[in-house]
Amino acid sequence: MQSELTLRSFSKEDAETVATLVGDRDVSRWTSSIPYPYTLQDAHHWIERLAADTERQSFAVEYRGELVSCVAFWPHDGDSVEVGYWVGKPYWRRGIASRALHTLLASSAFPADKTVVAKVMSDNRGSQKVLLNNGFSYVSDCSISKNGKEIEAKFFVKERLGS
Repeated sequence: MQSELTLRSFSKEDAETVATLVGDRDVSRWTSSIPYPYTLQDAHHWIERLAADTERQSFAVEYRGELVSCVAFWPHDGDSVEVGYWVGKPYWRRGIASRALHTLLASSAFPADKTVVAKVMSDNRGSQKVLLNNGFSYVSDCSISKNGKEIEAKFFVKERLGS
């Protein structure tokens, strides 16, 4: 039986769906780097940049054959990588972010020997739950820069997976 949730590379054909999902004010609100409003042109540029980015690994998340989310990782420092994700609002509260992050962490593309970190806005209880569901531990308060402002956040860590 095929899994209901799969990860794959983004393609230029995904731009319209990405623009629709990320163009929702409530989705943008919880991310540090997604502007609002978010246009189709923004989505095209983002997907083009993904192909050229050698550090950030971003994956389209398909749920039952539909693009619904993104999960990504990138270097944090020499010994750790940072993870991030977004889910289109019509797909919230279905456990998709938790399953997508679990799938990413278990994938062969993920560096299993690295400590994994994540920063989540303090008011974003849903994303905090996603991290706790995946074995992360809250470590400290921190901040996230968004639109030139520092926003209160929480720092989570998951110790080395492959050690």
